[in-house]
Amino acid sequence: MSDTLKDYHVDLYLRQTWVDQRLNHADIDQPLDLNDPNLVKAIWKPEVYFPNAKHAEFQFVTVPNVIVRINPHGEILYMLR
Repeated sequence: MSDTLKDYHVDLYLRQTWVDQRLNHADIDQPLDLNDPNLVKAIWKPEVYFPNAKHAEFQFVTVPNVIVRINPHGEILYMLR
């Protein structure tokens, strides 16, 4: 926290969940974890924004810090650092 600028910096670990009915398959009974960047890119993800942010950026690394878990009935858990 900067008292003079009234500003602060945050690193966060983002976890989102949603249901995609297209991924609801009766023959899936175990969660499926995706950590291959090409597979993760193929999954629809909601857009994230921070309305009052002065500046926002994603941490760019050689290997993305992301995992997607597809649960039975189409529930998706998306975790990003």
